[in-house]
Amino acid sequence: MMSDWSKYPFVRILIPFALGVWFCVNLPSLQLAPMTVVFVALALLAMAALTAFVLKSYRFNWVFGTIMACYLVMAGYALTRVHESETSKDYFRNFETDASCYVARIYDDPVEKANSIRAVLSLEYQFGDSLPSRAVTGKVMAYFSKTDSAFALHYGDLVAIPTPIRELQPPLNPEEFDYRTYLLRKGITGQTYLKDEDWIDLEVNNANPLYAFSYRFRNTLLSSLHRSGLNDDEFAVASAILLGYDDKLADEVRKNYVAAGSMHILCVSGMHVGIIYLLANLLLGFLNRKKWQKTLKQVLLLALIWFYALIAGLSPSILRASLMISFVIIGEVIHRKGFVINSIAASAFILLCINPNNLFEIGFQLSYAAVIGIVVLQRPIYSWFVIKNKLLDKIWNVTAVALSAQIATIPFTLFYFNQFTTYFWLSNLFMTPISFIVVISGMVLLLVSWIPYVNVLVGYLVWGSVYVMNAIVSWIERLPFSIVKGLYVSEFEFSMLLLAFIMLLLCVALKKRRMFIGVLSALLLMMLSVTVRLYQSDSQKGMTVFSLRGHTAVDFVMGREHLLLADSALMSDESAVDYSLRGIWTKRHLSSHPETIRLNEDFVGDYLCKKSNLVSFEGKLFALWEEEQVEDSLSYRLPVDYLLVSQGQNPDVQSVVNAYDTKLLLIDGSMPRYLAEKWIAQANEWHLPYQDIGKGAFEVGFSLK
Repeated sequence: MMSDWSKYPFVRILIPFALGVWFCVNLPSLQLAPMTVVFVALALLAMAALTAFVLKSYRFNWVFGTIMACYLVMAGYALTRVHESETSKDYFRNFETDASCYVARIYDDPVEKANSIRAVLSLEYQFGDSLPSRAVTGKVMAYFSKTDSAFALHYGDLVAIPTPIRELQPPLNPEEFDYRTYLLRKGITGQTYLKDEDWIDLEVNNANPLYAFSYRFRNTLLSSLHRSGLNDDEFAVASAILLGYDDKLADEVRKNYVAAGSMHILCVSGMHVGIIYLLANLLLGFLNRKKWQKTLKQVLLLALIWFYALIAGLSPSILRASLMISFVIIGEVIHRKGFVINSIAASAFILLCINPNNLFEIGFQLSYAAVIGIVVLQRPIYSWFVIKNKLLDKIWNVTAVALSAQIATIPFTLFYFNQFTTYFWLSNLFMTPISFIVVISGMVLLLVSWIPYVNVLVGYLVWGSVYVMNAIVSWIERLPFSIVKGLYVSEFEFSMLLLAFIMLLLCVALKKRRMFIGVLSALLLMMLSVTVRLYQSDSQKGMTVFSLRGHTAVDFVMGREHLLLADSALMSDESAVDYSLRGIWTKRHLSSHPETIRLNEDFVGDYLCKKSNLVSFEGKLFALWEEEQVEDSLSYRLPVDYLLVSQGQNPDVQSVVNAYDTKLLLIDGSMPRYLAEKWIAQANEWHLPYQDIGKGAFEVGFSLK
C-alpha cells in the first residue's frame, strides 16, 4: 500500500528534487548563483536538523518534512546550475576573443551521417597568437567533411580546430523542433563545420579507459554480427536490440516500428536487462548450495548486468533498468525485500544526480512512465478477465502489460509526437516472444561469434527472427489507421493529462474510488481547452513565410484551410516538411498535405488569387521579385504590401524601388547568406524596411496563439 509513505523514502526525496531541477530550467528569470543556492540549501539543512532535535513530538514531523522538501528543491536547483557549462569560470566563451584555435578531445564515438562525420568535441585548451595556452571547458557539436582522416577519428583523439565556434541557433520556424535546447541539455553549447584543411589530427589519444574499452568492445561485437551473416536492415535492428547501436537504422524501419508501437524494442531497456538477468540467474543456479556461493552468484550477476550496460552505451533507459535490478540483487544479498516503486524512484534520483538534464530527456520520461504504469496498472487490468485456457491467459497477460504501458505513456506521446499508435496491443502480442528469441539467440551469437560455422548457424537464427520481426511491424504499419497523427496537445493540456494519470495511479494503488473524480475533472479541463482551441482555429487567418534553407514556402491560412506557395522541390523533401512545417500545421489544425501552388503557376481560389508573380490574399498584395518580368514602360511604381526576394537572386534594391512601392521587403531564408547580407546592406542604404527571413519565419495576421 502506497499509503504507508515510510516505505517509499526515495519517492519523497525524488519529487521535490526533480521540482528543483524543473524550476532551474523553466524559470530562467531566477538565475540564482550556484553558491547562493548552496548557501540557502545548507541553511535549510541546518534548520531541518535543529527542528528534528528540538521538536521531537510526532505531530511536528510535518515541519521537518516541509523544511527537508525545501532543501531538496534547492539542492536540485543548485546541482542543475552546477551542471550548466556557462557557470564554469573556464567556459570557453569567456575567452573566445583572445583565441585563434582550440585543442579538443573527441567526446564519444564519431557517427557517419549522410553528408558528414558527426562528433561531440570536449574543448581542452585554447591558444592565441600572443597568449600562452589556457585550459578551457565546454562541449561543441562538430561536423567533419567526409575524408579518410575524418573516418580515422576515434573516441579520445585530440584535434586542433579553429575559432570562432558558432552559437547554437534557436528554431527558425514556429513549432519547429528546438535543436538548440536539445543540445544545451546535453551540455553542448556550440557547433562547428570543419573541412579537411580546417583541422589537424594531433595523433594523441586521451580517452577514458572505461569508455574506450566500451566503444572498442562494442565495435568488435558489431563486426562479429557482420561476419555471422547479418546485413542491411537485419543487422541494423539486431545491433540496436542487442547493443543499443541504432546509427544504422534506416528511416523507413524506424517509421514502421513507431507506427506499430514497438519502438521500445529497439532501445536497450528493462526488457533486455531482465532477459539477461533471468538467463544468467538460470545458468548460475549451481551456485545456490551454500551461503557464500549465493553471495558469489549475486556479485557475478551484478558484474554481468553492468558489463552489459557498459557495452550498450550507458543510455538512461539501460541505466534505469540496471540500477533497479541492482537494488533487487543487493536486497537479496542483505536479505531485505524492497518495494518496486521505491527502487524506481531511487534509480531516477541517482540518474538525476549524475545529470539533472536527464529529467527532460524524452526517452527518460517514457521509460519511467512505462515501467510505473506496468507496476501499478498491470495487475488490475489483468484481473478484468479470468481466463482458464493457459494460452489465452498468457496472451491476455501480455496484452495487459502493453495496455498498462500505453496508458502511462499516452500524455508523453501526444505531447511530444502528436500521434497515437492504435495497434500497439497487436504488435506487443507478436513482438514480445520474438524479441525474447532475438535477445537470447543474439547473446549466444555474440558468445560464439569467433567459432567458425557455429557462428553462421546461430546467425541464421538471429537473422530469421529479426526478419520475421521486421515483416510483422511492416504489416502492422500498413494496416488502416495504424497511426493517428495531428493530435496536438498544449502544455496546459499535457499537464492535465499527466495529472489525470498520476491520480489514476493513486486511485489504483490506494484503492480509493473517489479519487477517480479527480481523474475525470482533469480530463474535463483538458477537453475544455481542446474545444476552445478548435473554436479559435475556425476564425484564424494569416500568412507565414517559412525560413527554409534551399526552399521557399509561404503558407496562406483561412480557418482550417490553407494553401502553400512553394518551390516544386519542397514537397518532395519529406524531412524538411516534417522538421519545419508539420509542427505548426498540427497546432493550427491544418492539413498536413495542403494544396501546393508552384512559384511559377497561376491560381484562383476562394480566398487567394495568384497571377504571374502577384498574390492577392485578404486585401493584401504579396509579390515575388522577378527582375526579368518588370516592365520598363510602367510609368508608376506598383504598390504592394510585401515583396519576397528568394533563392539566388542578385542584390538590386534600386530596381526593386523603381518597380514597386513596397511596405516591407522580405529576404527569404532560401537566399545564400552572402547574398542576403548584400540585400540587407542595400536595403539600409535605400532606407527600405526589410525582414530577414533567414533569421526566423515571418508571420502576420494570426489570432491563434
